[in-house]
Amino acid sequence: MKMKRSKQLTIIGGSGGMGQVFSKYFKTHGFEVIIFARNRNKLRSVAKDLGVNIATSLEESVKGSDLVMISVPITSTINVIKETSPYLKKDALLFDISSLKAEVCDTYQQEIQKYPINCLSLHPMFGPGINDLKNYVMIAIKVGGTHNYEMLVRDLLDLFRSDGMIIEETTPNIHDTKIALTLGLPHMLNIFFLNVLRRSNESLDKLTRFTGTTFLLQKVFAQSIIQREMEMFGEIQMENPQFLEVLDDLRSLLDEYKKIVENKDKKKFYELFTSALHYSKNDPHFKGSYEYFYEFMEILKKKKE
Repeated sequence: MKMKRSKQLTIIGGSGGMGQVFSKYFKTHGFEVIIFARNRNKLRSVAKDLGVNIATSLEESVKGSDLVMISVPITSTINVIKETSPYLKKDALLFDISSLKAEVCDTYQQEIQKYPINCLSLHPMFGPGINDLKNYVMIAIKVGGTHNYEMLVRDLLDLFRSDGMIIEETTPNIHDTKIALTLGLPHMLNIFFLNVLRRSNESLDKLTRFTGTTFLLQKVFAQSIIQREMEMFGEIQMENPQFLEVLDDLRSLLDEYKKIVENKDKKKFYELFTSALHYSKNDPHFKGSYEYFYEFMEILKKKKE
């Protein structure tokens, strides 16, 4: 059975960046989209721009919907799940797009014991600047619900697949462990990079005059990171216990690296360097990485011209 495109779908937090992305997406696929958010002025403005409906209360927004998506900050997600569940109709599919999953999925387990609803936790691995979903990853964590659960979840995931998205199914703990490495770590390293430069009391403009390709690309990448939502980045790191373990590993590695440099230990430097090289060799991007590097440089040069 295929998902009927005439279904009603509510997005809680629909006026935010990701809420708008999915409002447009589901509207394009024939859903009747309702958005709800606390900021009424922004809600009305976004709804007008997107051509979707609004509701002025949480209960009103979800009570008739077949699917309900939660798109709010990580620290608000648990409360919104608990507030929303009692208002859902039988067999409704409730899903979130939070960046952390352990506590979210525990909460879902509690809610499906109390109400005849279905719960799924999703994590789109892209931001609100996306234009085409093809070849982007959507992480999916199945929770459970009514006897129609598998059919409802399959229909939604098949819709994403039909647009070329890659669905990666996992568990809450595996998700949060990997996210500490794939989101928390790179975010932190880029924040660190710019703050180390800031402490030098040199302007980026002056430093860039002395730069090679590596510095320029790293600078641009770091600048693209810090222009995004500070609250989200902070929550991804501070609300994930797994990230503290990453920080412990990083501190240990930094201490080791400092000793290598202080002692001018070329043997250990070589070991560290080559261990990173060998670790990377099996990655599918490894062979073309140098070529990608200079493709990015060409793009930057054209922008500068």
